[in-house]
Amino acid sequence: MSKLWYAGAAVEWEEALPLGNGRLGAMVYGGTEYEHIQLSEESIWYGGPVNRVNPDMKEKLPKIRRLIFEGKIAEAEKLMWLAQSGCPNSMHPTQTLGDITIGFEGMKEVTDYRRELDLSNALARTEFVKDGVAYERTYFTSKPAQLLVMRFAASQPGMLSFWAGMDRWKFFDGVRKTEEDEIYLYGNLGRGGYEFGMKLKALHKGGKVSVIGERIVVEAADEVILLFGADTTYHHSKEEKETAYTEYESFGLERVQGLFDVEEISSWERKELVMQSCLQKMLEKAIDERVRQAVEQGYDELFAVHEADYRKLFDACEFTLEDTQKYDEIPTDERIRLAGEGKADIGLSKIFFDFGRYLLISCSREGDLAANLQGIWNKDMTPPWDCKFTININTEMNYWLAENCNLSSCHMPMFDLIEKMVKSGRRVAREMYGCRGFVCHHNTDIHGDCVTQDLWIPGSYWVMGAAWMCTHQWTHYQFTKDIAFLQKQFPIMCEAALFFLDFLVEKDGYLVTCPSVSPENTFILPNGEKGANSYGVTMDNQILRDLFGQCILSLKELEEAKALDSGVMEALKEAEITDIHEFIRQVEDAMKRLKETQIGSDGRILEWQEEFEEWEPGHRHVSHLYGMHPSEQITMDETPELARAARKTLEYRLSHGGGHTGWSRAWIINHYAKLWDGETAYHHLEQLFACSTYPNMFDKHPPFQIDGNFGATAGIGEMLVQSSDKRIVLLPALPSVWEKGSIRGLRVKGNAGVALSWEHGKVKECVITADSSLHTYVKYGNTKKEISLSAGESITFTEMDF
Repeated sequence: MSKLWYAGAAVEWEEALPLGNGRLGAMVYGGTEYEHIQLSEESIWYGGPVNRVNPDMKEKLPKIRRLIFEGKIAEAEKLMWLAQSGCPNSMHPTQTLGDITIGFEGMKEVTDYRRELDLSNALARTEFVKDGVAYERTYFTSKPAQLLVMRFAASQPGMLSFWAGMDRWKFFDGVRKTEEDEIYLYGNLGRGGYEFGMKLKALHKGGKVSVIGERIVVEAADEVILLFGADTTYHHSKEEKETAYTEYESFGLERVQGLFDVEEISSWERKELVMQSCLQKMLEKAIDERVRQAVEQGYDELFAVHEADYRKLFDACEFTLEDTQKYDEIPTDERIRLAGEGKADIGLSKIFFDFGRYLLISCSREGDLAANLQGIWNKDMTPPWDCKFTININTEMNYWLAENCNLSSCHMPMFDLIEKMVKSGRRVAREMYGCRGFVCHHNTDIHGDCVTQDLWIPGSYWVMGAAWMCTHQWTHYQFTKDIAFLQKQFPIMCEAALFFLDFLVEKDGYLVTCPSVSPENTFILPNGEKGANSYGVTMDNQILRDLFGQCILSLKELEEAKALDSGVMEALKEAEITDIHEFIRQVEDAMKRLKETQIGSDGRILEWQEEFEEWEPGHRHVSHLYGMHPSEQITMDETPELARAARKTLEYRLSHGGGHTGWSRAWIINHYAKLWDGETAYHHLEQLFACSTYPNMFDKHPPFQIDGNFGATAGIGEMLVQSSDKRIVLLPALPSVWEKGSIRGLRVKGNAGVALSWEHGKVKECVITADSSLHTYVKYGNTKKEISLSAGESITFTEMDF
């Protein structure tokens, strides 16, 4: 059973059940007398784009570098704080869309209560009994319909009476009745920001529905279906907006005249207000059309289409463990509470894996925005860290499961985001650093802003954000072999690399980044001073080794496929790369001059160029192990010495309190999976359940961040199957408690799928199906078998083969 279920309504947000269709998110509390549904929409970001480039950085960069090379870190960081910070220092935040609130008459005391989220069909349900009458409420967010659909039913006629309304605290322009059974709430997100609108409509059988004031009122109905839709001008083209002004100008002028003394406002203010009204009319019409189509379909067809759309993704991968059904009778929050007492059941592994895949499908669909720090679910006007895209691990971790867990199409919004970042990143590269290419720091937003975020010495001044994100483009190609995708992404990858050809400087015979920071960590200098920024930190070199190497391999793939066409060459020219082979030669030369990952005197991987003491030995980031995960520069079978040093690095961090945030623990699970240590990987999965999981199974940083859900889901996949361009590894980190089970639908590099079952901790059967020509090795234990498959061919291994 893939269900989360509870014996009581949610009290806190972290107990509510998440629904999402990629664009629209809802958190359902399941109250009987007072229902609360918190709403999110992907494009609800305050304000418009801002040019935050600091005009003084380019001039100060040489001095900053000189101070760092001289070991005068405090002086360098003071100058960085002044010259490298954005102007202003922060991007705008995402915001909550608002809330639906519903008040039911006489429903306070009920029996037989159950609240659940069915992961197999993305349906939330609340059931209870009141005075012998059984009530059922169901909720789903449909991607095809772009609506939240709610149905309320009772076992006896005439038993449904309630009011329903929408709210957005004080941050909206108005709410009004649009029909006798619907209301519309609208507003804007500040000067330069988007207009938004949302509509709630009630369909009823029996009884009566009306609108009184700003609420829908239902009296003595047999069944009620509520349809909720929302939209913003982010989703509409320039042409649609201009057409709206032409079509609705008279409506807009009439509305403005009804609100303002037009003689007291300027002509440009009047025109702006008229334009806002026209855009609101456009949004309302767009939502109306969705609602109209939904009314024609009816509930059953709406749900059937939603279920089919969702299940084509969710059913692509299935993880089973034997003897977990008995745990399905225990409420989910109780199972998590027991995990906190050291009594985690193995069924949590399966439900957490399913929930992670469910969440990515629900918050990252092709054509929509990428998953942010909270996926798509945000209850606040000023959320933690503004709920942006934090790209010094969090956004990347959001997508670690996309390829291996068979949700490749859900990865596409990340590539759209990278493409959006290029314009701002070019400007930042030229105006702040005097470099070609494009660059981004540790955050970006809906507009693709690439300027430094915040004033935080250990984190803000990191220049590797775009470089890391661009490694995902090659990863997607490795798993899919989609040459058309590579054609489009290759120029962007090269442009990210081009920045570093200009930015890198020579130090002691190596090319180094400077300034450079190991994300969010701090070291102690020999004189006792603290510092965070230096040069050529290990993570920078590892990321660049990936990015440079992937550009080299991409060119080879494109040439072999005869896909280096005029479109690719034109895009390269726009990126200021006129001779691709000369560019790749320079990339190869720069790659050779990067310092290799070093082992310190105590046997650990060095985090910085020098063997500094760490200010926080149990720091949550393990950035210098990027080379082990998500990269493959450190592996058990090819670099055993580095793998041993990586293990010592993890043990040291953990012995000083590391892994104390949810996403950090998720990263550690992946690290131990890569070390082929299933027992320790599973121990940290149990610790994630015990210490870093909310009652609704959201990841606990704290507060909620979705990256831990996604990172741990990916880690479960890595425990079962790993792959590289050279080999597929079966059950590399299988814990003994997963004695018998199966996984179907995992993907491996080379564009192939794996179905795998095991008993008594050993492979029972493995079927590998190639969707492209595949030549690789299959490794299980000490056995290694070469395979060669054509597209469409499969090969089956049994326990006798190993």
